[in-house]
Amino acid sequence: MRKIWGGDGAGGLGVNDALMKDARLSAAARGLAVHLLLLPEAATPDLARFAARPGESEATIEGYLGELESAGYLRRRRLAGEGGRVYEEATVYAQAAGADELPGRVGRVFRWPVLMGARARNAG
Repeated sequence: MRKIWGGDGAGGLGVNDALMKDARLSAAARGLAVHLLLLPEAATPDLARFAARPGESEATIEGYLGELESAGYLRRRRLAGEGGRVYEEATVYAQAAGADELPGRVGRVFRWPVLMGARARNAG
Protein backbone atom coordinates (compact mmCIF):
# COMPACT_ATOMS: atom_id res chain seq x y z
CA MET A 1 0.00 0.00 0.00
CA ARG A 2 1.25 3.46 -0.90
CA LYS A 3 2.09 5.77 1.99
CA ILE A 4 0.98 9.38 2.10
CA TRP A 5 4.09 11.50 1.95
CA GLY A 6 5.00 15.10 2.36
CA GLY A 7 7.09 17.43 4.43
CA ASP A 8 10.52 16.74 5.85
CA GLY A 9 10.75 13.41 4.04
CA ALA A 10 8.36 11.85 6.56
CA GLY A 11 6.17 9.04 5.31
CA GLY A 12 2.91 7.59 6.47
CA LEU A 13 -0.36 9.14 7.56
CA GLY A 14 0.57 8.88 11.24
CA VAL A 15 3.16 11.62 10.76
CA ASN A 16 1.15 13.73 8.28
CA ASP A 17 -2.34 13.44 9.70
CA ALA A 18 -3.17 17.17 9.62
CA LEU A 19 -5.33 16.53 6.55
CA MET A 20 -7.54 14.10 8.46
CA LYS A 21 -7.88 16.45 11.44
CA ASP A 22 -8.48 19.67 9.49
CA ALA A 23 -11.92 20.91 10.59
CA ARG A 24 -12.13 23.23 7.57
CA LEU A 25 -12.66 20.20 5.34
CA SER A 26 -15.72 18.01 4.94
CA ALA A 27 -15.24 14.28 5.40
CA ALA A 28 -15.80 13.81 1.67
CA ALA A 29 -13.06 16.35 0.75
CA ARG A 30 -10.66 14.60 3.13
CA GLY A 31 -11.54 11.25 1.61
CA LEU A 32 -10.97 12.52 -1.93
CA ALA A 33 -7.57 13.93 -0.95
CA VAL A 34 -6.49 10.69 0.73
CA HIS A 35 -7.71 8.70 -2.28
CA LEU A 36 -5.66 10.88 -4.63
CA LEU A 37 -2.58 10.72 -2.42
CA LEU A 38 -2.74 6.92 -2.20
CA LEU A 39 -3.10 6.29 -5.95
CA PRO A 40 -0.24 4.36 -7.54
CA GLU A 41 2.41 6.29 -9.46
CA ALA A 42 1.32 7.31 -12.97
CA ALA A 43 -2.38 6.83 -12.11
CA THR A 44 -4.83 9.22 -13.77
CA PRO A 45 -7.92 9.89 -11.64
CA ASP A 46 -11.21 10.13 -13.53
CA LEU A 47 -13.21 12.92 -11.90
CA ALA A 48 -16.21 12.29 -14.17
CA ARG A 49 -16.31 8.72 -12.84
CA PHE A 50 -16.19 10.00 -9.26
CA ALA A 51 -19.09 12.33 -10.11
CA ALA A 52 -21.12 9.40 -11.46
CA ARG A 53 -21.13 7.64 -8.10
CA PRO A 54 -24.42 7.63 -6.17
CA GLY A 55 -24.89 10.84 -4.19
CA GLU A 56 -22.15 12.68 -6.11
CA SER A 57 -22.17 15.04 -9.07
CA GLU A 58 -19.73 17.23 -10.95
CA ALA A 59 -20.72 20.07 -8.62
CA THR A 60 -19.97 18.07 -5.46
CA ILE A 61 -16.60 16.88 -6.76
CA GLU A 62 -15.74 20.44 -7.79
CA GLY A 63 -16.82 21.55 -4.29
CA TYR A 64 -14.48 19.05 -2.62
CA LEU A 65 -11.60 20.21 -4.82
CA GLY A 66 -12.46 23.82 -3.93
CA GLU A 67 -12.36 22.99 -0.21
CA LEU A 68 -8.94 21.40 -0.60
CA GLU A 69 -7.68 24.36 -2.61
CA SER A 70 -8.98 26.93 -0.12
CA ALA A 71 -7.36 25.06 2.76
CA GLY A 72 -3.96 24.81 0.99
CA TYR A 73 -3.96 21.09 0.14
CA LEU A 74 -4.43 21.58 -3.61
CA ARG A 75 -3.11 23.88 -6.30
CA ARG A 76 -4.74 23.93 -9.76
CA ARG A 77 -4.03 25.47 -13.11
CA ARG A 78 -5.70 25.21 -16.53
CA LEU A 79 -3.88 23.87 -19.58
CA ALA A 80 -4.96 23.75 -23.22
CA GLY A 81 -4.64 20.33 -24.78
CA GLU A 82 -4.87 19.00 -28.30
CA GLY A 83 -8.09 19.62 -30.17
CA GLY A 84 -9.11 22.45 -27.88
CA ARG A 85 -9.68 20.24 -24.85
CA VAL A 86 -9.09 21.95 -21.55
CA TYR A 87 -7.18 20.10 -18.85
CA GLU A 88 -6.57 20.90 -15.26
CA GLU A 89 -3.23 20.16 -13.65
CA ALA A 90 -3.65 19.65 -9.93
CA THR A 91 -1.00 19.21 -7.27
CA VAL A 92 -2.26 17.57 -4.09
CA TYR A 93 -0.33 18.00 -0.84
CA ALA A 94 -0.42 15.90 2.33
CA GLN A 95 0.01 19.04 4.44
CA ALA A 96 -1.64 22.43 3.99
CA ALA A 97 0.34 25.53 3.18
CA GLY A 98 -0.30 29.16 2.41
CA ALA A 99 -0.06 30.36 -1.20
CA ASP A 100 3.45 31.72 -0.60
CA GLU A 101 4.66 28.30 0.62
CA LEU A 102 3.35 26.17 -2.27
CA PRO A 103 5.91 26.76 -5.06
CA GLY A 104 8.76 24.84 -3.41
CA ARG A 105 6.68 22.05 -1.91
CA VAL A 106 6.52 18.50 -3.21
CA GLY A 107 3.11 17.05 -3.98
CA ARG A 108 1.36 14.53 -6.23
CA VAL A 109 0.68 16.02 -9.66
CA PHE A 110 -2.35 14.90 -11.67
CA ARG A 111 -3.82 16.00 -14.97
CA TRP A 112 -7.47 15.47 -15.86
CA PRO A 113 -10.07 16.93 -18.24
CA VAL A 114 -12.01 19.83 -16.77
CA LEU A 115 -15.48 18.74 -15.67
CA MET A 116 -18.25 20.12 -17.89
CA GLY A 117 -20.01 21.97 -15.07
CA ALA A 118 -16.77 23.56 -13.89
CA ARG A 119 -15.93 24.65 -17.44
CA ALA A 120 -19.33 26.32 -17.82
CA ARG A 121 -19.01 28.11 -14.45
CA ASN A 122 -15.54 29.41 -15.27
CA ALA A 123 -16.42 30.52 -18.80
CA GLY A 124 -19.09 32.96 -17.70
